[in-house]
Amino acid sequence: MELTISADGDEQALEEFYHWLRQDVDVVRSATISSGGSSGSGHMGAFEVVCMSFGSLTGLANLGIAWASFRRSKKDAPPLTITLADPWTDEQLAVLAKQGLPLAPDATSGGE
Repeated sequence: MELTISADGDEQALEEFYHWLRQDVDVVRSATISSGGSSGSGHMGAFEVVCMSFGSLTGLANLGIAWASFRRSKKDAPPLTITLADPWTDEQLAVLAKQGLPLAPDATSGGE
């Protein structure tokens, strides 16, 4: 299971969330996390996207917990968007839907 998190114009918020994720032992234990530039943007910023790969539904739950904690630490909701890579199963999409994550509008359509 793979996903990307984009900044929606606020790269500082994305960088802060990236560091937040890297400091969360449960997230680091259950996911591979990397940062990089967004393809097709015309320039390479240090934190244009954060890429995550999970091996289990527990990893998705850990992401949801980390997001909730990060969100509570901010006055306003950071403008981040999560986009799913590859088709996800209905079970995986159900776990995502319950997490309160900032999913792209089409992220939960069309499971396997």
